[in-house]
Amino acid sequence: MDVNDVIDAIKSGEGVRVEFKRRFSKEGFAETVCAMLNTEGGVVLIGVDDSGRVIGVEDPGIVEKVTAALQAIQPPPEVGIEKFRLDDRVICVVRVPKSDKLHSYRGRVFVRLGASNRPLSVMEIVERAAESLFVYFDHLPSSAPLDAINEEYVEEYLRRREEVRGVARRGDLMENMVRLRIVVRKGSGYVPTNGGLLFFSDAADEYFPNSRVRLVWFKDEEMREYSDSREFGGPLWKVVDEIYEYFVRNLKRVGGEVVGWRRVEVFEYPLRALREAVINALIHRNYFDPGQVQIFIFPSRIVIRNPGGFPPGVTVDEPLHKPRNPLLAQYMYDIGYIEKYGIGIKLIREECERHPLVSVEFRTRPFYTEVVFHKREAAILDELDRRIVEVLERKGSMMSSEIASELGVSKPTVLKRLRKLISLGLVREEGRGARRRYRVARH
Repeated sequence: MDVNDVIDAIKSGEGVRVEFKRRFSKEGFAETVCAMLNTEGGVVLIGVDDSGRVIGVEDPGIVEKVTAALQAIQPPPEVGIEKFRLDDRVICVVRVPKSDKLHSYRGRVFVRLGASNRPLSVMEIVERAAESLFVYFDHLPSSAPLDAINEEYVEEYLRRREEVRGVARRGDLMENMVRLRIVVRKGSGYVPTNGGLLFFSDAADEYFPNSRVRLVWFKDEEMREYSDSREFGGPLWKVVDEIYEYFVRNLKRVGGEVVGWRRVEVFEYPLRALREAVINALIHRNYFDPGQVQIFIFPSRIVIRNPGGFPPGVTVDEPLHKPRNPLLAQYMYDIGYIEKYGIGIKLIREECERHPLVSVEFRTRPFYTEVVFHKREAAILDELDRRIVEVLERKGSMMSSEIASELGVSKPTVLKRLRKLISLGLVREEGRGARRRYRVARH
């Protein structure tokens, strides 16, 4: 940071990332640094009044006092402390980085709200701790009784784990539930963990209503009118299956491709990518947040949103395996719902790259994440493709030679484009051999 940066900070005025202190006060200074660490970082300028006028600091021991005040923040932060001379006056500038830890001062956690510091409530602290992976929701004991666990689900899980991963069960059912942290000891008995309840109980959404998934199918892009609205609840692996089956029943088929000897249908969205996005939303969401996972279907896109941002150090471009709910991730992996740790984003991207109609966008925010599947039909049709569709719309049914003559291009070129349009579900063929004709397909 140089003197020009300091001048720019003063000119910008106080806000989330800038604080003026006319004189040093341990209490107010430490609260501000704590709040900046927990928000977006920033700078504290000691020796500048609220109007931005440089007053200066005459205390030669200001750096030592600032350093001592920082020790009262837990965990102690690493900040930059410098002195600058402006208008023949010395000011002390403290550079505060945004931290991936949760800091407190005298037992209270502060965040920046505009140019002010605000203490967090207990629930807000818990949510922040979950975002920073200080607390694993799925490891905590639940308030449900032991018999809330459906033992048939646990038996099925153990059987499928052995089939998929080759891991044989050891001991009786209770020993396995303890080993897998489906249940934990509490007092003289056992209770389900939150993760065990979410995965192995029919009553999961009774104890955690926010575990239900909300799906709304809108008729327009502005969310003014919808054609379907429903919720999916129960153990998480069943929720995944039910949502997948809903997509299979309701999404359009837009053609197909031959794989081996079979013709495989192509849906308007890549089903495997949608399923992976739903699984990621359920196992990586922040369950301390009262919000639900939401699936919004629009005419031009599908949006899957879950409460909870990416954990510290994890980005879309570097999707490291740092699960917010390690037990849920392990359970899903054990029965084959996810293949490898940390490849979900890569799989979604690859599926969308192979799909002829869809692109994908990942939107990350501090407290929620969105995966947006965009239709991109227009982007894959060039001018010749459009001309073929237009002439078929005008003429109705045509042979390939007739299309070639009409457009002034070769028959092999037309046949190649027709195969593409058929695979996209935009054109269909009728008849065989020399009598084969083509027409526009309508859904």
